[in-house]
Amino acid sequence: MSILSRYGYSSWNRINALNLLSIRTQTTVSSFMNQNGIIRRNKSPISCRTDMKDARRIIVKLGTALITRENEDGLAIGRLASTVEQVSQLQNEGRQMLLVTSGAVALGRQVLRKEAMMTMTMRKSLSPKDILQNSRVAIQRQACAAFGQKGLMSFYERMFQQYNIGVAQVLVTKSDFYNVDSRKNLQSTLDELLNLNIIPILNTNDAVAPCTDTDAEVTAAKDEIVINDNDSLAARLAVLISADLLLIMSDVNGLYTGPPDLEGSRLLNTFCPKQDSQLITFGARSKVGTGGMESKVKCASWALDHDVGVAITNGKIDKAILNIIDGKKIGTFFTKIPNQSLPVDVQAIKGNIYIKWESKV
Repeated sequence: MSILSRYGYSSWNRINALNLLSIRTQTTVSSFMNQNGIIRRNKSPISCRTDMKDARRIIVKLGTALITRENEDGLAIGRLASTVEQVSQLQNEGRQMLLVTSGAVALGRQVLRKEAMMTMTMRKSLSPKDILQNSRVAIQRQACAAFGQKGLMSFYERMFQQYNIGVAQVLVTKSDFYNVDSRKNLQSTLDELLNLNIIPILNTNDAVAPCTDTDAEVTAAKDEIVINDNDSLAARLAVLISADLLLIMSDVNGLYTGPPDLEGSRLLNTFCPKQDSQLITFGARSKVGTGGMESKVKCASWALDHDVGVAITNGKIDKAILNIIDGKKIGTFFTKIPNQSLPVDVQAIKGNIYIKWESKV
């Protein structure tokens, strides 16, 4: 029995996997080892939307606000099912897909809150106390993550089984990136899973993660980003495995010049970090997530600097992932090339900013 058969793949999937291996064998991809001992592929970065159709190794990051219901009461089953279907289609086309998913804490909190309410009802003699309140926020976040992660992973496993695709759970912490040996092992594990046509599903291991966002014990190099949320995790992973494309799926349509609900804010179809950063005014982050648009832009810009193509878009849009891969103009595409077709009104704003800045010099 072949290893592909052992993992339960259909004949059609095995043919796709073998074709992909054949393509890799026929294609010469130069590589080099960096100062940390990590193998890097020399590849041309995605410079325009039309190049996205050629992306072969793709990371899709799903935020909490996207995969949970608007009332924070459980998973948004319909949206997640649509996402799984799109990712499965790309995987079955011969691409290598990897998911970075949030939602474990939110899902666990939903169930544990109900358990706490039942406990308080049964024990009326005890003083009412919400176990998820301020005095134990950090500890309860870890408990919620531990409880919610199993339900989240179980859902993904059942959904991907409908498309004859195997998945693997990988939970990571900051130290896995800052320790050279751990980083090598992580890269090796992910490469092996991807080569076996298995989709790795990653999340931060919040059940054992430090209770603070500070990095007192582990620090990143000057040219790296600190892992504080799944946006930064996805960016670090994209660079680690030399991904061609990082898709950050949010609950907003992309990067705006200001908060999306603010009058006058404009959606940017393309964004050059070194040129257009002065155009952006960031709003508040999502109430259910740990990041925000500012975090997403910072992480996307860092990944772009390391030759990973990046786009941010609204995962609630029908077939958003497939449409981005097809090169359609949705969301915000990050580019190193300046002056790529900014809207006229945005160009006017930018010109006004430049004039004001020059007048002060």
